[in-house]
Amino acid sequence: MGATGKVSTLEPLVDSNVHLWDQHVNPVFWLTDRTAAKALLGDYESLPDTYLLADYRTETEGCGVRGIVWSDPGAADPVAAAEWVQRQDDGSGEVTGLVTLGDPASSDFAGLVERVRRIPLVRSVRVRFVEALTPGGSATGSPLDDPRTMDNLALLARHGLVATIEAESRQLHLAARIARELPDLRVVIDHFGWPTDLTDAGFQQHTERLDALAAEPNVATRIDALGTVFGDWTTDGVRRWLLAAVEIFGAGRCMLGSDLPIERLRSGFRPLFDAYGEIFTHHSDAERQMLGHGTAQRWYGAP
Repeated sequence: MGATGKVSTLEPLVDSNVHLWDQHVNPVFWLTDRTAAKALLGDYESLPDTYLLADYRTETEGCGVRGIVWSDPGAADPVAAAEWVQRQDDGSGEVTGLVTLGDPASSDFAGLVERVRRIPLVRSVRVRFVEALTPGGSATGSPLDDPRTMDNLALLARHGLVATIEAESRQLHLAARIARELPDLRVVIDHFGWPTDLTDAGFQQHTERLDALAAEPNVATRIDALGTVFGDWTTDGVRRWLLAAVEIFGAGRCMLGSDLPIERLRSGFRPLFDAYGEIFTHHSDAERQMLGHGTAQRWYGAP
């Protein structure tokens, strides 16, 4: 990965959310059916069938990236997907960590955890509560009053794995409950809590929900997926949302990500990280270093 030229004041960077896939090897359901996620992404026919670590490396050449956190986009075989990315890294150190995908309400979740924890770079299992992102349009997690769900999530803490939770703003109380009832489990909430009501009233409600979630000290958040959350975004349009997330959690519990190649639908790596750099320009050097790489390394890097 290139290190010449600056895209922001945040370098060196660990991109906290990158998707790599190969539809010919391990298909992702919403890429097989290019209408499945249209309500979230709009027209995404332009996304490639194959996106490798080498493609990401080329796309971010000269942008100061020193590592990435890969997130399973929904591959048919999550274990094989993680192993496939592990092979692409091949000891290069470019992949900081792997976030695989699992359903804690499933009877085979314990078996999944046992298999993925043996993959050297796996740091986390992601749980999706967003219905549109799951095959068949139903959330992977059952209601949290199902004891199997909480017991299975506790397995992650037992094995030193992080629970990465993809939930919309209205579902953040579920993440807060998980963090509160499992204090030894480290939890990362995706997309700064995924606000869906982008009005002034929605902003107020979302920040109140983030306040409640951030009260749990074992929770951090990924600031990423701007195109998915906002659509055609501008720096001024997203500024208050990102600043609020960092104000609420603190830079030590926030990390920046691209969501490539999905973010291509709205912008690209360089304009995205230029926007991040502008938005956080008044934060201290130490805070920018945490946002750019320190927090991602601490939550998703090697123990």
